[in-house]
Amino acid sequence: MRVAAIDIGNTRAKFGIFSVSSNGRATALRIDASVLSETPDLSQAFLQWWHSCAGPAAEYIMVAGSDPDLRDDLTARWPLPSLPPQIISSYQQIPVRPDVDFPDRVGIDRLLNVFAAVGFRRSVCPVIVVDSGTATTVDLMTSDGIFHGGSILPGLRLSARAMHDYTARLPLLNVDESRADLPSLPGRNTESAMLAGLFLGQLGAVREIATRLQTAAMEQFSQTQTAELLVTGGGGRQLADHLPNATFVDSLALHGLAALALQTAK
Repeated sequence: MRVAAIDIGNTRAKFGIFSVSSNGRATALRIDASVLSETPDLSQAFLQWWHSCAGPAAEYIMVAGSDPDLRDDLTARWPLPSLPPQIISSYQQIPVRPDVDFPDRVGIDRLLNVFAAVGFRRSVCPVIVVDSGTATTVDLMTSDGIFHGGSILPGLRLSARAMHDYTARLPLLNVDESRADLPSLPGRNTESAMLAGLFLGQLGAVREIATRLQTAAMEQFSQTQTAELLVTGGGGRQLADHLPNATFVDSLALHGLAALALQTAK
């Protein structure tokens, strides 16, 4: 089956076309993103994208988002009346068991990430998912499909913006460009020092959190296998290159939405 998936984040809306197999594995055929600050009408942006996908038609459309207002605005002005979307707005719609204090407050994207991770892990083992977006989340799901939460910290872009906005002279850095190498130390000018602090600080934080989640998986949740590490998000590709045994997956939440369509169709 063919599925179109829309994930509305804090900075970008991502659109994807997927082929979903009978075992629930979603294969991306096309993924694109629209910067929300440059998109006055998300419904029209989606419609233009839809028409640009002349080849792959979709039988189902799945929509989720970190911003409920934008999600609801899109669905209220939905441009394809003959193909209404399935809205994923509650943790109860995702076949992941949350073991956290307030399941209804967990970001839908975090649950979609770990749900999709099942299709990418090489064995029945725990999974740690790193999503580097506006915020960076690092979450643990044990081998029994239980989501145990994790951590949330400022992402690269948010940190760069904060340093610029809350100081007198620090410039606003473009952290969206992929880096082949780690920033060098010591930084010999303001920009290089900021890049080193931003990127190495993010990398170090993610490494430390992932290590502690691995320990928690074994000591608190009786996991016997090492967790697999999946990385996604706008800054994820850069991080994955420097995290041991990490696998990068573009737009993991979109994969989760597409795979969820199979459950919805049954």
